Amino acid sequence: MLARPSRIVGFMLAAIGFYLLHETLFANPSSKLPNITLPPPGFRIQYPFKQKGITAKDEVKAEAIKKVMRRTWKLYKERAWGFDEVKPISGGHHNSRNGWGSTIIDSMTTAVVMGLSDVFADQYDWVVNKVNFNYADGLVDPFETTIRYLGALISTVDLLEAGMIEAPSPSFRQDILRQATTLANRLGPAFDTPTGMIWPRVNFEDDIGVDSDGRRKQYTSVHLARAGSHWLEYSTLSQLTGDMIYYKNSTRAWNWLVYNHNGEPWPGILESPRSIWTGNPVGSTRTLGAPDDSHYEYLIKAHLLYPNKKSTRRHAKRWLQAMQSARTHLSSTSAKTNPPHAFLLSFSHERYENQMGHLTCFIGGNLLLGAKYLSRPDLFAFGESLIEGCRYSYVSMPTGIGPESWSWTPRESKPGQAGFTGPLTLPQRNFRDKTGIWPTAANYALRPEVVESYFYGWRITGEEKYREWAWDAFNSIVQMTETEWGYSEVADVTDTDKDKNLRDKMESFWSAETLKYLYLIFSDPELCSLDEWVFNTEAHPLKRRF
Repeated sequence: MLARPSRIVGFMLAAIGFYLLHETLFANPSSKLPNITLPPPGFRIQYPFKQKGITAKDEVKAEAIKKVMRRTWKLYKERAWGFDEVKPISGGHHNSRNGWGSTIIDSMTTAVVMGLSDVFADQYDWVVNKVNFNYADGLVDPFETTIRYLGALISTVDLLEAGMIEAPSPSFRQDILRQATTLANRLGPAFDTPTGMIWPRVNFEDDIGVDSDGRRKQYTSVHLARAGSHWLEYSTLSQLTGDMIYYKNSTRAWNWLVYNHNGEPWPGILESPRSIWTGNPVGSTRTLGAPDDSHYEYLIKAHLLYPNKKSTRRHAKRWLQAMQSARTHLSSTSAKTNPPHAFLLSFSHERYENQMGHLTCFIGGNLLLGAKYLSRPDLFAFGESLIEGCRYSYVSMPTGIGPESWSWTPRESKPGQAGFTGPLTLPQRNFRDKTGIWPTAANYALRPEVVESYFYGWRITGEEKYREWAWDAFNSIVQMTETEWGYSEVADVTDTDKDKNLRDKMESFWSAETLKYLYLIFSDPELCSLDEWVFNTEAHPLKRRF
């Protein structure tokens, strides 16, 4: 099914357009968008390593990371070929992403970036000749499918056309785009709502969008990341194919968040979740973390991808507005760590929550990226402090790996709030007394966000500390996660007893993101330079369109 609006959606487009025009013309003055200073042509985001005489490539460390990627691939191929994931402890296999081989496809761009031609040849053959996107094992999550599968396919086209690796076939562009458009068209019913905001799932058998239970309920809602994390991928697909329906669908879906800024208590930071039928908030959560995170990530990246599009200037302004509000309303300083560290609060049900997640740690790097581009030293310093806070979540744990989420005792107080949540268990109290923070979810899921921010820190500032931190993280992660058949999630980062502390799971973002960011920190900085590439939220590089 092509990604075309249904009759219901078409009937409401005029009303939607009028509403958005009204919001633009008659917005609350307190929500006025900030001014931005765009850099001159030729402005460089990356640190000028060569001009400064810095030898930025560390061949030994880059090769060590590549070796882990090779081992990951070898064991997956041996034990789970064609399935989404290998089970790294038992050597079994598992489908969590509809059975299309997520480890194969999500890892394509990592193989290209690392120059693993033999690995990429297997992946390319799978994509072009084996996988069938017309059939899905279960309901399809359009958000995860877009960032992992579709993002990987279109990024691979960009990387091959840039000569990053020798293409296996002269027809690579049409062969990969044939599969990418098939997948995008099958995801089309996700946009079949009055607002364009996507359904949480798509039923491929019936070609309809549904909620996570497989039903079509009018009170279905989505969080911001789902509504706002398609534009980079779909606009690039339209650029590559010439079919603008993908750009139009993703633009319309995101407009409800980008343009409707009336009544935001904190300008730029939206309440979540939102109704897919009206676009209005049906919850009161305000956070830069999951499940809203990549909406904010994509605001600045939309402009970086298309810096000459006038429409994307609004996205950059909305990003700046949100980051200013985050610094005002959500920034927090720990009272019991030595030295104090910066973290991010969340706000839900009229109460601040002193809990931060590993997923939120992308924001430090995102702040550095946007602040450097928009010449905002205040926000740049904010981003640096958050990266240091996320690093502390790693070095304060016995394993050297940060937990899924943690809490701290804030130094500041908040109006109308008696206090913050403290430790609930004896082990949590012990950690607070020893380190100043305590895990609230102690597992580690092989996530990339902390090393992702190290990547931006290194590439933008050239400060060696970010590479030192990344190397420490890499060694700690490999030491704690390496198993017979791969690298396993850790059940408890406070427990160094590896034998009883692993989960039999290895999601595709381990090879798609975590290893890729680590490798790029130690490789030549001109490889996927931030001046030429924008990374989607699954670390798939997309070529900037000037």
